[in-house]
Amino acid sequence: MMLKTTKSTTLTGQSMIGEQQVIYLSANITNESAGNTTINQSIQNDTLYKANLTECRADVQAFQAAVWATEDAMIAEQGHA
Repeated sequence: MMLKTTKSTTLTGQSMIGEQQVIYLSANITNESAGNTTINQSIQNDTLYKANLTECRADVQAFQAAVWATEDAMIAEQGHA
């Protein structure tokens, strides 16, 4: 028998317009899947999303960048970078 462990980091984000949450974002990055992470996105307020596409999409891109940075750190920690 052999113990196998997996390191995991969960990132969550909320795209906000004023005090209103417009998009909820999440990603679970594991040391085995780093570089192949699925990002989940849920529009919480369709009206505000459509009225603020530029701002909302910028937040999604910023979240993607945070996921990539986390993946890069995990890959480097494993000695693959």
